[in-house]
This record gives sequence, C-alpha cells and structure tokens, in this order.
Amino acid sequence: MARAESKPAQLRRLARLGLRIPPTLITNDRKAAREFAAEHGPVVCKTFRGLPADDDGRAGAIWTQRVDPGTFDDTLTATAHLFQAEIPKTGDVRVTVVGRRVFAQQIAAPDGALDWRRGDWDALLHAPITVPPSVEAALHAYLASFGLVFGCFDFALTGDGDEPEHWTAIECNPNGQWGWLPDADDITEAFADLLTVERKGRP
Repeated sequence: MARAESKPAQLRRLARLGLRIPPTLITNDRKAAREFAAEHGPVVCKTFRGLPADDDGRAGAIWTQRVDPGTFDDTLTATAHLFQAEIPKTGDVRVTVVGRRVFAQQIAAPDGALDWRRGDWDALLHAPITVPPSVEAALHAYLASFGLVFGCFDFALTGDGDEPEHWTAIECNPNGQWGWLPDADDITEAFADLLTVERKGRP
C-alpha cells in the first residue's frame, strides 16, 4: 500500500495500462513550469501523497488547486512540484474496486468546486455510472500490479462516460474511504465476501 501511494508511480502505471492521464510535469525548475503552463494551461498543482498525521493524530490535506504561472518565482526551486493540465471535465467519478466487484458513482459538487473533497460532502450529488469494460479491466490490472485487492480510483469525466476516451484517470487511493457513498452497504458486503474463506473439509 505504501508503494501504491506515490502519485508519480500511479500515473506511470495508469498510463502503461492504456488509461488517459492529464499532461503532467514534476519539476522545481521555474522556466520549465512556466513553459508547461503556457502549453497546457490552465494548470493545477497537487501533492505527491497524503499528508502524515500531526501531533493530535489528525491527518491534514492540501487540495488540488489552480495556480497562476505568473506567481512562479524562486521559491518554486525549493522542492519538486506536481503540475497538471486542468481537465475540462463534465463531472467526477469515484470508482471503488473490491476484489472483482466494481462500484462507480458520478459526483457533482453544487458549487462547481475544482476539487469536490474540499467542500461539504453532505451536499454532494451522486449518480451511479457504468464503467467501460476496457477501463474496468485496466483497474483490475492496476491493483494486481501492486498486489492489492482494493482501491478507490478518481476520474475526471469529459463526456457522458459511454466511451473510454471520456475517462481521464486522476489517482488511486489504496486506502480510500467509502462509507459516505450511496452504495456503501454493497461495498461492505463485497468486503465481507472477500474476507470469507471456505476451507475444504472444514465447517
């Protein structure tokens, strides 16, 4: 799971499996960052992985946010940054994979937020959506490549979702939360099935 939390490793693996990913640049070079923004703008900046818990045990978060390349100065050279082209999305999709079972919900934030995670989760709008077969196959292959049987995948949707090219893979949380989703009961059942092992000759 620790290996699977690295965003650069995730993007590389997702692309190798044939999924679309946003144009991405990892750099601490101000000139390279500005050139990337000029070619792919508008651009967003995001963290490489989740933040560790602080002294009181609560984990913080830095949300995906738009950045103005005009603000890129020498402070950018202090560490690597992950920049991506902002996808002109029609919506977001959370795909929860448990074993061979797949649960997908299209998510809309009433305020049209860039990152739906930073708002009021109780106000989010959900609707089930069907994952194209080629995308679903890639998700199973992705988890298998990391030795995982569970993952929460986030996608940006650029169409109605019927075609694989409408799906742009953003990331996979190998320890994602799902209790807030409308199909949480079904996901719970899938986990129970996955953890149930029948042994021959034993009750």
